[in-house]
Amino acid sequence: MASVAQSNRTLDRIISSIGDLPASPAIVSSLMSLTADINANLNTICKTIMVDQSLVARVLRLSNSSFYGRAKEVYTLREAIILLGFKTLRSLVVASSTHTLYQGVSDRRFRDALWEHTLAAALASRLIAQAINHPGVEEAFLAGLMHDIGKLVLMQKIPDQYQAVLIAAEQTGRTHVELEQEKLGFDHTEVGRLLLQKWAFPRLLVQAVADHHHPQGPDERPIPLAFVVNVANTLAGWKISSAEAIAGTVPEMPSQAAVLGFDQGRLEEVRAQLAAQFAAEKDLYRAAERA
Repeated sequence: MASVAQSNRTLDRIISSIGDLPASPAIVSSLMSLTADINANLNTICKTIMVDQSLVARVLRLSNSSFYGRAKEVYTLREAIILLGFKTLRSLVVASSTHTLYQGVSDRRFRDALWEHTLAAALASRLIAQAINHPGVEEAFLAGLMHDIGKLVLMQKIPDQYQAVLIAAEQTGRTHVELEQEKLGFDHTEVGRLLLQKWAFPRLLVQAVADHHHPQGPDERPIPLAFVVNVANTLAGWKISSAEAIAGTVPEMPSQAAVLGFDQGRLEEVRAQLAAQFAAEKDLYRAAERA
């Protein structure tokens, strides 16, 4: 195991070498700003999105998804945005931007597995938040989307060292967090926390990512998003294909599910919803060049 000083230097080097959240599509920063304002001009948002036709297509496809219960097809971008709402639109844009980061990982097997797991966890977080009437439904989606961003960064920046962690986890059954701490002196949740702080993400999202393996404050209201992401992480599974992971039954109810008021039956209901939604929407959140 590396010394504390060595671990801190490595962590500082990793974080300092990461740039801004990539803009893919290039309009992401403008849309993030516009959709953060509930009084934003809808026409301005439409014009901004229309610069990127692949994003227009994804917005229309998502608005016509069966999960939005639309009786008739949505044909116009304006109508789609009204149906989805600014927060869901923002989630779609951030997911597309985040997906660009994955293209910097040469190990395609790892990259694709992590992306599927990440997206499944994000969708599961949204479904769980909806089920418990949490006020931060789209915030839950974003927290799920970012919960393992530290793993991606570690695979990009120290691939040989992180590959050793992954191999050890597969061979021994030990957790990534445990092995990361042992071999690196820090874990992916700490990398994620520092990275989201650098990107100026809201504190509640930073905390959810930092605490998703060990949520704190079960009596707080609203329930901290770390509990939502913790259970969503279990539902999404960690397999070569999240489609395979979520197609089966939940083998064991996560310990934090009770904090959310979930029993095994309710968890299975959410898992079934997740399987259907993941299959229907998994391609909508990819970056433009893979849309």
